[in-house]
Amino acid sequence: MDTPAYNIYAQQLLPRKHGYALWHPEHTKFGEIHIGDVGYFREGAFYRLFNATSHEDEAQKYGVPQDYHPFFIKEYLLNQTKDVIKANIVSKSVTSYDVSGNAGTTLQAVGAGLKFTCEREHGAFVFVKPAADRWQMHPSKGLVQYIRTNFDSWYHFATDVCDLEIDRDEIIFVSGVVKTADWGLGAFLRQGSGGEVSFQTNLGPFAQGSFNFSRAHKSAGVAEWRTKPDGASMSPQPSVFSESTTETLVGSSSMALTLQRTHSGPRKDQCLFLHYYKMKRRLWLNKVIKAAAGPDRPGSDSGNDDGDQMLEDSDIEDVVEEPGIVKTYDPLDHILNYILNYKLEDDSQVDTAIAGTEHLYALFDEEFPEDIEAALQERKPAIMFVDEGVAALACAEWSEEYNEAEEPEYGRAQSIQHAPKAGPSVEANIHNSGEAGRREQPQSPKDSEDLDRTGGRTTAAQTYASVVWQDHTGGVGCVAWSPDGTYLASGSEDTTIILRDGDSGESIHQFTDHHDSVWSLAFSPDGCHLASGASDGTAIIHDIEMRSVTAMMHGHTGVIQSIQYSQDGSKIVTASVDMTLRLWEASSGALLHTMKHDAVVMNAIFSPNGQLVGSCSADYFAKIWDAKTGRLLHGLAHHGAVWSVAFDPESRRIVTGADDASSVIWSAESGEALVILREHPAPVWAVAFSPDGRRVMSASNDMSLKICDSFTGELLHTLTRNDALVNVAVFSPDGEYIASGGGANEVHVWNAHTGKGFPAMGGHFDKITALQFSPENDRIVSSSDDGTVRIWTLLESGLEED
Repeated sequence: MDTPAYNIYAQQLLPRKHGYALWHPEHTKFGEIHIGDVGYFREGAFYRLFNATSHEDEAQKYGVPQDYHPFFIKEYLLNQTKDVIKANIVSKSVTSYDVSGNAGTTLQAVGAGLKFTCEREHGAFVFVKPAADRWQMHPSKGLVQYIRTNFDSWYHFATDVCDLEIDRDEIIFVSGVVKTADWGLGAFLRQGSGGEVSFQTNLGPFAQGSFNFSRAHKSAGVAEWRTKPDGASMSPQPSVFSESTTETLVGSSSMALTLQRTHSGPRKDQCLFLHYYKMKRRLWLNKVIKAAAGPDRPGSDSGNDDGDQMLEDSDIEDVVEEPGIVKTYDPLDHILNYILNYKLEDDSQVDTAIAGTEHLYALFDEEFPEDIEAALQERKPAIMFVDEGVAALACAEWSEEYNEAEEPEYGRAQSIQHAPKAGPSVEANIHNSGEAGRREQPQSPKDSEDLDRTGGRTTAAQTYASVVWQDHTGGVGCVAWSPDGTYLASGSEDTTIILRDGDSGESIHQFTDHHDSVWSLAFSPDGCHLASGASDGTAIIHDIEMRSVTAMMHGHTGVIQSIQYSQDGSKIVTASVDMTLRLWEASSGALLHTMKHDAVVMNAIFSPNGQLVGSCSADYFAKIWDAKTGRLLHGLAHHGAVWSVAFDPESRRIVTGADDASSVIWSAESGEALVILREHPAPVWAVAFSPDGRRVMSASNDMSLKICDSFTGELLHTLTRNDALVNVAVFSPDGEYIASGGGANEVHVWNAHTGKGFPAMGGHFDKITALQFSPENDRIVSSSDDGTVRIWTLLESGLEED
């Protein structure tokens, strides 16, 4: 099948770095194209579904997705560049001449006549009048989060509401436009070379002109061309163009972007080029991927003997081919496929990729390749994570913003603020092994206070104390305190579990029974046993006093994301990326029940009364199960992956947090939604009830925590001192404090009643993976991918005033 003109046109003009060239710059029935439009390409035209910067009650011809909320674009990010195309542009294979035979053209020459010659198989050209302007949204990290959060709802709106047959990765977000008032364009196509297209017109609209094609020899190919159709403008087309036209970006309160004509002349509403972003996800079948394990959980190695069961959208397209259907050319598909196929250091792969037209131009800054896919394989550019589980090319415009911060000076010399309660002496506060653990040691409390002042983060006032242990040889993924505080345990990528003294954190014993990374830990209610789950799907029950293995629990085939004892200690529940949760007899390790989701299971927990089990999954559902029989009682539906679930103290309600930016409180008895909270504009990673059940907390990658009344939904506090996404947050056992951690490598603590906070607790050099308060409420243990465990002692005098 011959390549259609609209694909050749877009491909040939892409290297000119104006964006994606539209074969149909005129309006479709959806109207003029604006920044913030969400839509898709079809046969060289862009079709809008809705504008994501407009409020729901503004002009949205065909409605908006369910649970829609607009994206707010700060005025600073919007920029206009005038005259980016003064008269015409051509592809590398085409030369333009004016009627006198001179190469190149001016605005006056366009009004008289032009010739375009092509010496290769394909070529393209476009000419404009008056000069075209560009309106561009500069890069925004918030846009990545917005696209990621709403990607699924956009697709369901397109397919379910609009009844459109479309693939997920065809949906795009428009971030820039190049517009003019009048235009003519064309493409050289099919076999042969040596064709020439001439165009003659007066000073009126280009539609009144005429094209002519001639061959230099018999084997020359053919060409197709277009001019702006009659009636394609939103304002009347004058017979003579005025040079005094000025158009500016204006926005409503929602920052929906339109053009406002402030002087006489034609309105530049014809969109020649688009800049856009698009996202692509790996299809989740029955295969473990690292990002799918949650904002903080690694998946198993993607290189296994079972073969790759997780396909990209493109893999499906390669399998199911429909003869006669021509796929619209989209250069970003090459980048997205490259990112999804990129092997990380642990040989795993990302599950979600995002790319923009500017990423292509940043990567190929000097010379744009004819074969993008081959050029990517040759250069092998690095990728980086720009949001949890979302990767882009490292040359993307976010790269400077996402570079890891330099290790703060206070992180090395200021690790100890004051000697902790019941802890070792100041001189012994840091324990390490290897080169990474070397730090300067303050010699006295006074020296430590001086370091506080020089570090610039805290003052000499006593705020908190910390003890650092670096006795694992890999990242630490989980920590747990025994119910009475006697013991502390940490599990690591090095496959070991270290049992520690609950006061000092000093190692007592090392369990070495796992053969893969340890990612979940739980003490029994009586503190006599420790249960653990690993990446290879094995769970183990350890006897604390005997320092031995009580039971090995086999059955899972993937990473065990969570493990928990029932309140009476008789049962254990595990959740795995193998799409199952399992109930086990705690005394023997015997399997009692296997319950299933349709995708990765993020977490599973017992209700406080032990009668129910709650689970959440990437299949967009949380579920409530009978803990005795394993029978499904209720399915709780969201519009995105459900990351977190928690019961209230009375086992009557359950709260869920999801990718759809909502947290919902449900009746555990009926499954009815009682309170729907939409306080975040981004995915909700963690939720929890306060110990008294009156408040509910949600933590999001919008860098904030929200505290709401659990019965009325009233917002009580917004905690926004985080500098990066929040992926772990907990209440203290007495409900007085809240602690959070995440991508900024810092622990933040607030008074849960007043919202006042401690100074940031810095010192970790990588992402914080887990947090837990001590049973006495006065200490916090944190673990990190940097391989350390830190114990922080809170001092009330350190609370900051609002």
